[in-house]
Formats: sequence, structure tokens, C-alpha cells
Amino acid sequence: MLEEEIEGFCLGETFNGFKERVGLSVAWTEIPGSPYDRRGKMIAVTGTPSGSREIEMSRLAFFEDRLMEVVFYYRRNTFSQLETLRDQIVEKYGVEPTSPDGTTEMAYKTYRFTLEEMSVTIRRITKKPKAELYVQYQHKELLKRLKEKTGR
Repeated sequence: MLEEEIEGFCLGETFNGFKERVGLSVAWTEIPGSPYDRRGKMIAVTGTPSGSREIEMSRLAFFEDRLMEVVFYYRRNTFSQLETLRDQIVEKYGVEPTSPDGTTEMAYKTYRFTLEEMSVTIRRITKKPKAELYVQYQHKELLKRLKEKTGR
């Protein structure tokens, strides 16, 4: 398990550890999975255990019974919010993101941060009826094992 809590979630923690720690402090439900999805248990959470008012919903993915991925969907989904989140992550981790140039991204903008134990991706997608802005945190070791298992 990674030591850092991200909005009240701990990448690498077990599902039972998550249930015991978070309990009923936030509403969560299991998302029915596709038979083709090998990530394991998927959970939708209203908000976050940290109580952040900026995050509308969180989605968790478990692999080998450990929290592999957390995705935060933001209420405010403007381009300025995207840039604010980017600046916060640069300041917090001291790492500059990589980003595709404007020729490949037309309806969305992506920033990727590579850290020692996790990767962070910020993406804003322009779509109707409203744009979507999310930040995805992935546990690198668990993601590597998933890719080895699935061959992707």
C-alpha cells in the first residue's frame, strides 16, 4: 500500500481495508463489471472520504483485491480548472507532465505525470451536454501486473 492518502483513498489497500476504513462515511456501490474487464471489483463513490466539495464522484478499480486505480470526476470542468489541477500536481510532486501536442488532441486535453510508485493523468473532454474533467491515479506495480496478466 502506498503511504499517501489521495482524497481519503489509499492506492494498494485491500478492498476489506477500504470497507473498514471508509465504512459508511461516503455512499458507494459496486459497479457491475464486464466479463471482458479483468480489473476486478469496480466501485462508484459519491464524492470522497476527504469531503472535497470539488469532486462529484470517484470511481475505484481493484485488481488482486487491491486498490489499483482512483478516478476523480470534478464538478467544475472548465479549462481553467484543468490548468489549476495541473499546477497543483506540479507543485505537490515537483514533476512536469508530458502532454500530446494540439494536433492529436482536438476534443480533449491530457496531462500525464510519471511518479515513482504511481502515475497521474488529468484529462478534460469536451462533449455534449457538458464537458468532463477527471484526474486518474494508478498504482504502477498493480497496473504492471494487470498488463502482464491480460497481455495489454
